[in-house]
Amino acid sequence: MKLRGVTLVYGPPGAGKTTLTAWYVHGNYDKVFWVSAFEDEVAFRKNMAALGYDFGDRLVFWEAPLIEAGAFFNTLVDSVIRERPGALVIDSITEFLSLGGGVDIIHNVVYRVIKQAGIDVFLTAEREVAEKVAYIADNVIELVYDLKPYGAIREMLVKKVRGGKAGYSVPFVIAEGSGVILFEESTAPTSAVEVVETGWCLDAAAGGLYKGLLHSVVGPMGAGKNWFIINTARALMERGRKVRYIDMATGGLIYAESRGVPALRMEMNFEELLVTLYKLAREGYDAVFIRGLDLVRAMYGDESLYKVLKVLRKIAQMGPAIVVSLRDLEKFDMFFDVVIRVNKGVVQAVRAPGGKVGVDIPC
Repeated sequence: MKLRGVTLVYGPPGAGKTTLTAWYVHGNYDKVFWVSAFEDEVAFRKNMAALGYDFGDRLVFWEAPLIEAGAFFNTLVDSVIRERPGALVIDSITEFLSLGGGVDIIHNVVYRVIKQAGIDVFLTAEREVAEKVAYIADNVIELVYDLKPYGAIREMLVKKVRGGKAGYSVPFVIAEGSGVILFEESTAPTSAVEVVETGWCLDAAAGGLYKGLLHSVVGPMGAGKNWFIINTARALMERGRKVRYIDMATGGLIYAESRGVPALRMEMNFEELLVTLYKLAREGYDAVFIRGLDLVRAMYGDESLYKVLKVLRKIAQMGPAIVVSLRDLEKFDMFFDVVIRVNKGVVQAVRAPGGKVGVDIPC
């Protein structure tokens, strides 16, 4: 995205408006003028540094004084034009409107800053205020944040971009040390997918694993899904591949550890899972195996599983083969590029680029 002119970022408290704006301006401007209604400079710099955004001397920071609106904004415009930053951030416009003067004074400030100095302006706001100021924005981004017992997956809804693509959503998380992590759809060609041979029955059934694709291992309770994915991980390790087994339920870790497979027990927290997978992908892991998403579906419903699978597919496109064990694919088979059915020592590729699709292969 190239956000030029006036950008409005809005959403409920906790959605990440400040962090997302900081992420964008930190990566795109040499100098930023930041005006805050609720945070002092020391706290702001500390919080941003913890996320990986160290502005250093690139930042001019203003704490909003409680004075009459007209005087405050006139002083602000004069200071911004004198400093000549690449971007002006007003965080949050909701609080500034409480000084009085209404939306017209904000419009006047934005117009003067952009027209006189060619500076991009970023406004953060709550939903009720966003509707009043959206008309002056060239770019409009809504942040969706629905907190659940299993954590939350935030979404960035790109509603309007001047001269660019709009009308789409991008899931994201915010992680300490990493800041904003966007899970965007890959534009890499399918030819970039790498076939990884395992050296055992999976090769005959499906042609191996496929780095860059999302896999599902399907079968009823007791069919041997966990046995299958752990032994697949072990076979890959014996060929020098980097693998990780993640258990979001119980019972799988002991068997994984007995087979020498590096395992991670994870609480049922989507944000933690997605951040972990993102880091494993960045570290060049060849395959990641996940057990326990059936429990997510049983406790929180189809919508929750839909949200996490949507992101898992995008993480797989970053490089690793991601393998998820599930009892059935009802309503969800469209997410998976590769589907392997397991039943007590016999495997069958239901969907796979290679192998013998539809043929039972003993393991």
